[in-house]
Amino acid sequence: MEIMVRSSGLSGIMRLMNSLEEDMSVLLKKYKITREQLRNTESFIPLSSVTNILEECAIQTNCYSFGLELSKYQSIDVLGPIAMVIRNAKTMGDAITLAAKYLHIHSTGIILKVYEQSSLISGAIELSLEVNSGTGSSSKQCLELCVADLHKILKLIIGDSYIPLKVAFSHERLSNSYSKFFNSSFIFNHFRSGIHVNRELLEVSIKNRSDIYLKTAEEYLKNNYELRNEEVDLKVKRMLFRFLGTEYASKRNICKALAYHPRTLQRQLVKRGTSFEKLKEDVRKEVLYTYLTKTTMSYFKLTDILGYSEISSLSRACKEWYGKTMTEIRTKN
Repeated sequence: MEIMVRSSGLSGIMRLMNSLEEDMSVLLKKYKITREQLRNTESFIPLSSVTNILEECAIQTNCYSFGLELSKYQSIDVLGPIAMVIRNAKTMGDAITLAAKYLHIHSTGIILKVYEQSSLISGAIELSLEVNSGTGSSSKQCLELCVADLHKILKLIIGDSYIPLKVAFSHERLSNSYSKFFNSSFIFNHFRSGIHVNRELLEVSIKNRSDIYLKTAEEYLKNNYELRNEEVDLKVKRMLFRFLGTEYASKRNICKALAYHPRTLQRQLVKRGTSFEKLKEDVRKEVLYTYLTKTTMSYFKLTDILGYSEISSLSRACKEWYGKTMTEIRTKN
C-alpha cells in the first residue's frame, strides 16, 4: 500500500518557488499532483512524490536548504486538526505525546518518537523524526522540513524559554543555512534525526489552552480519522509501527494508548489468534526487511530503531526470520 501524506505539508511550496522566481508546473505534472490538491488541505498525495519534489526543487533552484526555507512559509496549521490538539494540551510533554499519537493521521510515513534519554546529551531528552516513503528514495529535504517544523512548533508553544541543546541529522550537511534556523549546535551523519532539549521543557504549561477545545479536537480526530472498525490486532500493529524503538512500544503503554486493560487486550488478541509479543515480532520483521532492501541504513541505527540492545541480537533474529544474514539480504537486493 502506498504511503500517503496530507497535501497541507506542501502548502507553502508555491509561494517559496515564486519567491525564487521558479516555476514548478513541470514537477507537478511529472508527479501527477494538481494545484487544486495543494490548495485542498484535506487531500492526500503520495509521500514519495513529496520527497522527490522537494529533492528536485532543491536542485532546480540551487537552494540546498529548500526544506528549511519551506518551513518559513508554513505553520503548525499544516497538521490540520492535530494542531488544535497540540495547542490545547496541558503541558509540552502532553503535546508531544499527543502529536506522536495522532501524527499517523497526517502521514503514516512521518514518525515522531520521544527518547527519555538523549543519545548525545546526558540528562536531556530526544525528539526524533523519521521519514519513510516506502520507496527508499532520498528524503533529506523532507526530513529537514519536518525537523524545522518541529522546531517552529516548540518555539511557538513554549516561547523564549525554548532553546534546543542540539539538532541532529542522519545525513550529511546540505547547506550553510542551519544557523539561520536553529539557535543551536548541529551534528550530521548521526544515526537519528531530531532535536535534543532540556527535560524540564516537558513540564512547561501551555498558555491560553482549553480543556473543551482539547476534548472536541480529540473527539473529532477519533470520529473522522481513526479506523473505528479496525480489528484490535491491526490497532496494536499500527501503534507498534509508530512507537517501535521507544519505551512507548511496551505492552503497558500500548494498552494505555488504546484504552485497553492489559488482560482485556490479551483476551482480544487470543481471539484473533495472536499475541502482543507475536505482533511486535511481526512488526520488527517487516520494518527490518523494508530498511534492508530499500535503504543503506547502518546496522547500528537499525538496531536502535527496532528496539534491540545489541546488533548481535538483531542479527540472530534476522537469521531466524529469513534464514539469511542482514548482509545477504541487502546484497541480494
